[in-house]
Amino acid sequence: MGQARDRVNYSFKRLKEIPEELRPREKLLKLGPENLSDEELLAVILGSGSKGADVLSLSKELIKMGWEELEKKSVEELLKVRGLGLVKALQVKALVELSKRFKGGKSRISIRNPQEAFEFLKDKFDERRESLIALYLDLSNRLLDWEVVAIGNVNTVFSKPKDILFKAVKLSANGIIIAHNHPQGEPSPSNEDLNFTERLKKACELLGFELLDHLILSEGRYFSFREEGVL
Repeated sequence: MGQARDRVNYSFKRLKEIPEELRPREKLLKLGPENLSDEELLAVILGSGSKGADVLSLSKELIKMGWEELEKKSVEELLKVRGLGLVKALQVKALVELSKRFKGGKSRISIRNPQEAFEFLKDKFDERRESLIALYLDLSNRLLDWEVVAIGNVNTVFSKPKDILFKAVKLSANGIIIAHNHPQGEPSPSNEDLNFTERLKKACELLGFELLDHLILSEGRYFSFREEGVL
């Protein structure tokens, strides 16, 4: 039998027990974020702990809960975590919400006017055929989601209001912007465009949604029903 060795301890260390150069901030600066554990990354965001718990112990406790559980918890419930005060509970909720918005690749951009809608939409259409796109916005005019609702031939695109409203209900959207392109010709509304917009507006009102605008795009230009006073 060899000489007895000191017991190796894999338990989680408190921040003050870690050499300064290996603490989360210093480690991030020297080695990059990919070399930090989840607890260390959260510790960098939280910045400091409290009298009851240092930042690494606090981060470990939060990570152990899991992201889905943190998403469900209210600020009041988070305050029950030992060492987590109001400011840090709000930081955690803000971080979880930000992560949720970026998840899936569709960041929550804001679309507050026809120009911003045009900038978002201008590269979403197939120039060879007419398509109808719907944007779904929340109360703060942030984009919840968007989809191609219908595809037609060179000159026409057909859809029914229910094709647009089904997803609005699913997303609990507040406002809807629709847009279609004119592959050939001016970005001005036809009688069919006007009639469809009126039908959709009435359907939106019945279900408590707001039809914010209808844009027609063609050759780098756009026509906004809202801007022109048609809607």
